[in-house]
Amino acid sequence: MNIINICLIAIIGVITSVIIKGHKQEFSILVILALSLLFLGWMLEVFGEMQQQFRVITEELEQNKSFYKILFKIMGITYICEFSSGICKDAGYSSISSQIEIIGKMLVLLSGIPILVSVIETIKNYKI
Repeated sequence: MNIINICLIAIIGVITSVIIKGHKQEFSILVILALSLLFLGWMLEVFGEMQQQFRVITEELEQNKSFYKILFKIMGITYICEFSSGICKDAGYSSISSQIEIIGKMLVLLSGIPILVSVIETIKNYKI
């Protein structure tokens, strides 16, 4: 699916939601939720393609494959948190949205610690 189609579907969904919001706000939230789930499905397809491309790259390099796993874990955390946060904001729960974003940032930091440790070990082992 190309980006123009995705953006058009998003615009149509948002306009539909705004029109419905004037009559029944709860149905408006359902339209946005359905649209978000549709985008989640497309994002999972793109994520699968990216994973396949990174596998090819890591097989060629034959280096530390744990970085590959960490990268995809971080990408997954980021997308899930953004997705959930956006739904909470649309529903009017910005405080919950902010908490999801903070937890996501903490998890990304935690997931990146092995990379930091590897960099520190490389620096320590470097001899002039």
